[in-house]
Amino acid sequence: MLIYNPAFDLHHTVFRLLQLLTSAPPAEYETERVRILDYFLLFPEQVPSLKFPDEIKRKRWLFIQPYNPYRRIDNPSRLFFELETIQTTALQSLASRGLIDRDRFQAGAVKRTAEALPTVLAEAIKQRAASSPELIDLVARDLIALPLLGPKGLKARSRLLDTRYDES
Repeated sequence: MLIYNPAFDLHHTVFRLLQLLTSAPPAEYETERVRILDYFLLFPEQVPSLKFPDEIKRKRWLFIQPYNPYRRIDNPSRLFFELETIQTTALQSLASRGLIDRDRFQAGAVKRTAEALPTVLAEAIKQRAASSPELIDLVARDLIALPLLGPKGLKARSRLLDTRYDES
């Protein structure tokens, strides 16, 4: 039996990353930050597992879903680790097409270029954002603004990456 999983689909990953970078304020973001936010776009049911800052804690209830045994993730950190290859490949693809800055990507950052998206793709991104505005708002506006490092940073709040050796 074949089961499709968008987590390991390169084209779906490219689409999600473009959705994130299109919805977020234009800036340069750390690759780890982009990967974490992509994870929550991919698995919105995992959003309640975040340690929310007090300012946006009220948004947590929007993402609590009934238990679904087919979408259960037993080890989010392991899954996040397994996603690294596909996410990195997708970012490399975006860099090769000139949609993110290649030099900044090689330095560990992601910055969207002024290169226009094809009309069909831009429209598909708009439609997807319109179908889940709460998720896009949370990820591309609230979570992206959090610091990456430190005890109140995105890495610590998501618990997807080890923070032991981070500089605070």
